[in-house]
Amino acid sequence: MLFRWCSLVSIAFLCFIPNGSLQIEVHVCDTTNSNNSFIYCNGPILDAVNYHALYNDSKEFVDMPMKVDPTEVYNAWLAKFGNATAASLNRTDVQAFVNQYFSAAGTELIACTPDDWQEKPPKLATIADPQLREWAYKLNGIWKNLCRKIDPAIEQHTSRFSLLYVPNHFIVPGGRFREFYYWDAYWIIKGLIACEMYNTTKSMIRNLATMVDQHGFVPNGGRVYYLQRSQPPLLSAMVYELYEATNDKAFIAELLPTLLKELNFWNEKRMATVTLNGKQYQVYQYKTPSNVPRPESYRVDTTNSAKLANGMDKQQFYQDLASAAESGWDFSTRWFSDYKSLTTIETTKVLPVDLNGLLCWNMDIMEYLYEQVGDTTNSQIFRNRRAEFRDTVQNVFYNRTDGTWYDYNLRTQSHNPRFYTSTAVPLFTNCYNTLNTGKSQKVFDYMDRMGVFNYPGGIPSSMSQESSEQWDFPNGWSPNNHMIIEGLRKSANPEMQDKGFLIASKWVMGNFRVFYETGHMWEKYNVIGSYPQPGSGGEYDVQDGFGWTNGAILDLLLTYNDRLFVPENFVNATTPPPSATTPAVQTTTKVASSLQTSWVFFFSVLIYQLF
Repeated sequence: MLFRWCSLVSIAFLCFIPNGSLQIEVHVCDTTNSNNSFIYCNGPILDAVNYHALYNDSKEFVDMPMKVDPTEVYNAWLAKFGNATAASLNRTDVQAFVNQYFSAAGTELIACTPDDWQEKPPKLATIADPQLREWAYKLNGIWKNLCRKIDPAIEQHTSRFSLLYVPNHFIVPGGRFREFYYWDAYWIIKGLIACEMYNTTKSMIRNLATMVDQHGFVPNGGRVYYLQRSQPPLLSAMVYELYEATNDKAFIAELLPTLLKELNFWNEKRMATVTLNGKQYQVYQYKTPSNVPRPESYRVDTTNSAKLANGMDKQQFYQDLASAAESGWDFSTRWFSDYKSLTTIETTKVLPVDLNGLLCWNMDIMEYLYEQVGDTTNSQIFRNRRAEFRDTVQNVFYNRTDGTWYDYNLRTQSHNPRFYTSTAVPLFTNCYNTLNTGKSQKVFDYMDRMGVFNYPGGIPSSMSQESSEQWDFPNGWSPNNHMIIEGLRKSANPEMQDKGFLIASKWVMGNFRVFYETGHMWEKYNVIGSYPQPGSGGEYDVQDGFGWTNGAILDLLLTYNDRLFVPENFVNATTPPPSATTPAVQTTTKVASSLQTSWVFFFSVLIYQLF
């Protein structure tokens, strides 16, 4: 582990590296945006806890509240250990210090039942298949397990917590993700709307709006160590979805200034210029300024940085890691120069097609929302902006030879011609001329050529089998499958609409089967083999819960409420699934052992034949 002498200069740190060079460190939080950064974002305590691996997951420590104010904790550390290096400290002494001054992670959060929760929401009653309807009711019940609010006492002592205070209750993803998260919230909200929980939806949106008002953007999640990075921008989409369900124009008028402020963040902080065929285009990219280890992944980041080839820039490596985390795809071979190794990550050299497709949608939504409140001037501004940017997306990201969109690499000045589910995001956001009914057909044909429909559990995030990253093969994720399904469903091509239904059938039935085998919904799924199972890979064990998985499934069950049916003998309906309160299996090895003794996923055969 490399130790440096650093001095505070404005919002960054000047660091003298042992080789004599001078570099600027940009921390994930500092005195400009927090009052406890020397505990949770940098400093000797964070370093020592991770050096001695007190916890299997680095996130555990930085989620632990302090029992006294941070300056008192820091001074107590200096009084006990002075300026001793982490390596020279006794592990037992470090653990004793943490036990004395910190409480267990998550104790600042209070479980809650949303005030608008109902046991059997009327919308879910429209699901025709009785087994799927009962499953939907069970998923609706999970919202109570995932509801959290912040202890009001925290507001008087915010410096003792890494948690970002928000006033309203919210739904968490689940597992180690015990605070709110940005892009997860879109699919959670889709599920809440399916369950007619409009007050909870408003509360979650207002929480995120509070973040924009305070920090100028929505952070990755609700912790101080996320204050230098965001996530895929979906706040305007959440407002749009709620408006479509409630027609609440007053809520739109309340939120529009915040939505504009967030969009300005992406315009001012996350844009890049690319020149193609002699013409310059302004597009978006993920590029957080922080260039130090992520506190929630501190140990794994420093361990991986030690594997870098001689001469490689560790600060650039850390910036690329954090920027990939901003994308939500942490991690995937789409960010690696060799498509294999994390140590070749180059996120800041990649122009991501999905981010640009989502911001194209932001412009479309802003046009629509301004129109709904009678502001024709701003509506026209965004109509023109969206039309111009749609052309930019086509010119920079669309590959006419392959008939799909790709990421663009600034280093190679070319597309990344590998399949990732991000390729279909412009289809989902209608960031193309929708009168071109052949566009969706070409995207589908491309995915078919890549073989992504050949798996019984759904569509994998990529076809890259050279790594064990969680956003690669063989893992399938609800957001990605949902966006592909919706992109095909919303197209003007009837044949592609039918293809969307078939993919939805596969994804829904796979999730249904795993739920009845394990009693849980999971953040990701292994889609290969004769059955799906919870996914694996990445920096942590697969997590149960799970907010966005529940939301995507509930939305699809309603979208196809009269078309989805469980095949006979698909599950043993007389045997209920394990209780949702049963402790979740935390490794896929244990889960797989129960799955491998059960079923053959015959329903997938029917889908293959239809394809």
